[in-house]
Amino acid sequence: DNYAVSDFNTTHIINGDWVYDLPIGRDYKGVRRALLGGWQLTGLWRWTSGLPFGILNNQNWATNWTQVGWLVQTAPISLNKHIGSSGVPQAFADPSLLQNGYLTGTPVRNGYPGEAGQRNQFRGDGYFGIDGGLSKSWVIHEGQSLRFAWEVFNVTNSARFDVHSINNDVTSGGFGDYSSTLTSPRVQQFSLRYSF
Repeated sequence: DNYAVSDFNTTHIINGDWVYDLPIGRDYKGVRRALLGGWQLTGLWRWTSGLPFGILNNQNWATNWTQVGWLVQTAPISLNKHIGSSGVPQAFADPSLLQNGYLTGTPVRNGYPGEAGQRNQFRGDGYFGIDGGLSKSWVIHEGQSLRFAWEVFNVTNSARFDVHSINNDVTSGGFGDYSSTLTSPRVQQFSLRYSF
């Protein structure tokens, strides 16, 4: 059977957000208050545990001729995200060990006839991101205001790789290589909004 956690399973999810009115300039009047008062810090923080993935052999149809079989783990396998010899992120500490090993049965083997193999027994990256903002508001007149904002998405410029982009076919070149990320690079934007 293909019993396993779902492809989008995230066992742990932690989210946080904040809005903080800076205490600077509250007691000031006139120009000093216009410059120093009314500043606000905001942010969002999100972290999830790793997403699951498995290893396939696209030349093995152990169960039927419409679904290739997942490989079965028979010995410990070391995951170690690093830049591989091809210059792209790699999920396994030694992908050649798996590519050579499935023929001998260790540390992975092909599924036996009628066996679906092991699906999603490994975990890759989860999501991590911090977004932040700094804003300043001015009251122009009753019912009218002006707001300046500086917003930064992915403040730490953290890279998390998408396990659904892993080349998980043990028989192909580039096995274990990631081809896309879960996160986007840091982006900043400025805005000025007049409300009436």
